[in-house]
Amino acid sequence: MPATPAPPAQLLMLGMSSETPIETTGIGIDAAQPTPEPPPPLYVVYTVQDGDTVGGLSARHSISPSSILWSNPDLQSADSLTPGQPLRVPLSDGVVYDVRPGDTLSDIAARFGVDVQAVIEVNGLESADSIAENQTIFVPGGIMPEPVATSTPTPEPTAQPLPVPTPPQPDDTPSGLSADAVELVRSRIGSPYVSGAAGPNGFDCSGLVFWVYSQLGLDVPRSAPDQFQWATPVGSSEMQPGDIVFFENTYPSSQRITHVGIYVGGGGVVMAVDNGDIVREVSLAESYWSDHFAGAGWPH
Repeated sequence: MPATPAPPAQLLMLGMSSETPIETTGIGIDAAQPTPEPPPPLYVVYTVQDGDTVGGLSARHSISPSSILWSNPDLQSADSLTPGQPLRVPLSDGVVYDVRPGDTLSDIAARFGVDVQAVIEVNGLESADSIAENQTIFVPGGIMPEPVATSTPTPEPTAQPLPVPTPPQPDDTPSGLSADAVELVRSRIGSPYVSGAAGPNGFDCSGLVFWVYSQLGLDVPRSAPDQFQWATPVGSSEMQPGDIVFFENTYPSSQRITHVGIYVGGGGVVMAVDNGDIVREVSLAESYWSDHFAGAGWPH
């Protein structure tokens, strides 16, 4: 008589007789779970080769040249590539951004003109509060705002009023050179921060001060420490619009004075803030700026 085959749902355990089958019912044998794939990268760090151009790299990755320029704040122009230079190249249009002190995700989204939820989702963040200083994020579709051009509207003709006494100007109202300096520096709000640049469309902090006062005919030094030595000191309670405001130890340096801006009144300072940021107005009431405040001076 032929042998009866063992039922298919039985397992033979090592060291046991084949006549003592072990039923597999109730024994947990889990199939190997697939490892979840990591999320796709949002940008790559590319090493510039001979002959590379921003235009060529942007075409290769199907993005705009501006996305590369905005993602690399130290890149002064599309013509300044150097072989061996590391370059952050987004894989879709947008801005690779390093979170700065005091940044919030809402502020970053508003600055680059995008929806905050899109930034949260593409970066896999848990919430709008889950970013940290120096964290690198990707702002999808983000664009740098264009510099704001100022113009003087042509007044409509009106009947000439009778002369009236002119009241004295309040202390915080700029006039003369001060007014011109405030108007010029405000006209650059929105320009990108570009390391080593002194205008007219990109600036570092001392480059902005240099550009403003050079336009007004002053022989202003180029660096923040030299500008500190050049300006005539004024007390913090005596600052007037157009004064130069200095900050210390904003980054590790052998120099005490490391940052500078122009006072525009009302506690506001217009400055080229830092890499990845723009020219904008900040408040001296903010703890970061008040903690690093080093003094003010009048340009001469």
